[in-house]
Amino acid sequence: MGEVKELPVNMGEHRGKTEKMSYEQLENIAHQLSDQNRQLHADLLKSQETAFFKRLDYLFKVLENYSHFPVTFIDKCVKETVDIMTIPENLPIEEAPNKD
Repeated sequence: MGEVKELPVNMGEHRGKTEKMSYEQLENIAHQLSDQNRQLHADLLKSQETAFFKRLDYLFKVLENYSHFPVTFIDKCVKETVDIMTIPENLPIEEAPNKD
């Protein structure tokens, strides 16, 4: 996963002090937090994708070994697999960008 960067300024040190951070320091911290948020969001999406495909793998494994499971469970797995594999018919059609 992404590496968590430590902020250069410890906010706890400033409690009780009258010092204020400069605009540049605040801007720097905001950029660092934005970058960290972007990286964590990318990591989350990657983890969700991995989990999705792992679940699909297990669904297929269950279907391959259907004789070891109750019929109701197999029915649920079949329905979920079909739902995952079916392309929705009502997807919005993307329009070609206008060339001006």
